[in-house]
Amino acid sequence: MAGKHGKKSKASNLILDVIIVILIGVIAYSGFKVYTIMKTYRKGTEAYNKIAEEAQVTEKESEGLDLDWDKLQAKYDDIAGWLYCKGTVINYPVARGTDNSFYLHHLLNGNYDVKGTLFIDCRQDKPLKDFLTVIYGHHMFDGSMFGNLVKYRKANYFKKHPTMIYSTPKHDYKLRIFAGNTIPSDSDFYKFDFATKREKAEYLEKLRAESEMDSDLKVTADDKIVMLSTCTYEFEDARWVVYARLDKID
Repeated sequence: MAGKHGKKSKASNLILDVIIVILIGVIAYSGFKVYTIMKTYRKGTEAYNKIAEEAQVTEKESEGLDLDWDKLQAKYDDIAGWLYCKGTVINYPVARGTDNSFYLHHLLNGNYDVKGTLFIDCRQDKPLKDFLTVIYGHHMFDGSMFGNLVKYRKANYFKKHPTMIYSTPKHDYKLRIFAGNTIPSDSDFYKFDFATKREKAEYLEKLRAESEMDSDLKVTADDKIVMLSTCTYEFEDARWVVYARLDKID
């Protein structure tokens, strides 16, 4: 009986050793993957820090941003604006390309990068002049790009960061955030043609009704609004979108 017990014990120990080796291998591989991903993320972060330095982005004493638009426009053909949110990582250029795919994985200089670039939907006829302007950005796991947008689901974060600044070569704008909701990627909230003022009012009423954020900011069909859109993971192809009223800064 002791012999059989010893054989079983050795077999159990062998199995345990194999499991431990496999687990160590999985942990090592996972650690390597995390290191590789974070190294790739750092590359994109460094690139954006360099662009911000080139642009010499600073807050004005009143409102708005000071940027070296001459330098930016001379170097980057597709740059359309600059989005900034004080106290957060959002301090990025915004592109306007000819499609909705290139800037998903390319920087403003055309180099491939997983972080991509914030970009305006190519279906916009007149960004910022249209009733609704849509800007896309990746939800990066290090919190960069639009990774922080999902934090607007929390009232405390919304309270701390109720506004952003959007700067263009001609004007600065304040984005006053008022709503946010989780939608599918093919949602009819991605709408670009509004034939009547009533359509705009109905759109606002619907997004207010479905909003996961509470705000008493008055927004009407006479206003212009901006949707900031990023991925989220509650269901397949889910998107988290934050809405802001667009107010020109005098």
